[in-house]
Amino acid sequence: MVRSRAVAVTAFALLAAVFVIDVLTPQALVVAILLDVPIVLAALTRSRRLTAWLVIAALAADGAAASINAAHDGYRWEPIGVGDRLLSMLSIVLVGYLSTAVQERAERVGRLAAQEARARREATLSAAADRIRGSLSPEVVIRAIVREAPSALEAVATYWYPSGAGGEVLASRGGAAEVEVVDERPSSEIVSLAQRVLDDRAVAVVRAVDPVGRFVLDRLRARSALAIPLAEHGRTFGVLIATSDAEAPDDAVVSTARAYATLAVNALGQARLFGELAERNAALSERQDVIRDLVYALSHDLRTPLAALSMTLRQASDGAFGALPERYASVLRESLVSIDDLRRLAETLLLVARIESGDRRPQSEPVDLAAVVNDIAVELQALAQSRGIALVIAAGTVPAVRASRGDLKRAIANLVANALQHTPQGGSVTVGVASTGDRVTVTVSDDGYGIDARMRSALFERFSTASRAGGGTGLGLYIVRRIAEESDGTVRYAPREPRGSEFTLALPKARS
Repeated sequence: MVRSRAVAVTAFALLAAVFVIDVLTPQALVVAILLDVPIVLAALTRSRRLTAWLVIAALAADGAAASINAAHDGYRWEPIGVGDRLLSMLSIVLVGYLSTAVQERAERVGRLAAQEARARREATLSAAADRIRGSLSPEVVIRAIVREAPSALEAVATYWYPSGAGGEVLASRGGAAEVEVVDERPSSEIVSLAQRVLDDRAVAVVRAVDPVGRFVLDRLRARSALAIPLAEHGRTFGVLIATSDAEAPDDAVVSTARAYATLAVNALGQARLFGELAERNAALSERQDVIRDLVYALSHDLRTPLAALSMTLRQASDGAFGALPERYASVLRESLVSIDDLRRLAETLLLVARIESGDRRPQSEPVDLAAVVNDIAVELQALAQSRGIALVIAAGTVPAVRASRGDLKRAIANLVANALQHTPQGGSVTVGVASTGDRVTVTVSDDGYGIDARMRSALFERFSTASRAGGGTGLGLYIVRRIAEESDGTVRYAPREPRGSEFTLALPKARS
């Protein structure tokens, strides 16, 4: 604002100076051509209003100077001088028009650049959130938070300082894929900064003008930094410091840091909760029946209100209650995704509770596994294409098996979706159906990341770490195993070389 005012004052002062010079020169020497200079100078302010006023003032000054020059010569108008005056006025108008057009173009380009930058930040933040929520181990989640922060926050490096004693100080520098442990203890200035932001519960911008900030930046070899507290409801996890080579982070980066803190805290809270539940599981084995009944009742009672809420929000999103602002419509779409996730979680928990209680009675019927696989391929083809993965189906004619068609579709879809989730872009997932001896097998193989050998023994157990690796509940592969066992079938895992996984679901052929 101050810069724009200074440019405006300079432009009008220059216009006045040119007018004075023009008045003091003969008619034939038209200095008014220099009146274009203040108009061009005004373009720096991107103010079309200022440009318009300068054009009007320049035309008036040109005309006034012409009249004064003619008056000095006894109101004798020189033809060449008049022609030059007309050309200078035309020049003023053209320069004013072009300056305005350039300003409009610059504003439009600026808006588009801001929109692209915002979309890029949102996409980066969304991808980081998916990777951070990929585990329910607090230690793994913290490492993911530190690893993803540089790209999400446009930082040179990030440092993790845990609250309390005994935790490791972690760092991710220069876009490195691995997070390293910092052996040296944090300085007193960093400890003081971390405690201050935890007390304030707000993102702090660290600059060299602050004495403590200068010491912190010197220690971290940075020009500026963001100190981001990760805390919720009286529980503090630690402080994340993101360093930068810029003089100070802009408002967009600070806003992104607040959003990043929220998703990091949610992921840590979820991981801690699951960790606490897992630790208590052994001690609460005698209460398993009560917990199962509670889960059963809660999941059962949640489905109806969630379905009703989803329907109402979908109607609102479709315009049933009137047009909505885009920002509110975006919030509704995000809420619908969250509600769908909650509904699937409730259905999963309800299914597990029914399996565990032994009161589930699936309806068996002859099932064509090849047809089931083809149906699943149609449903998941869009997901495969969005991830850049080739989904290949090799399903010939095979004998029928006897089972619940809905259950088998759920189990196979779970295996295929897992394979798509754990296969990088450019990879492939193959689903094959074959008849082997007295059994029909469905094999889902991929060339993805594979499963760590230490996790394979508990792969099909409840809350398996490997089953949760993609951010799920840890119940998917457990449900696949139980569905297979209910039909006298089996499911097994085998690693592929040089990388990848292969899951095989085998079911007995239906008796004639």
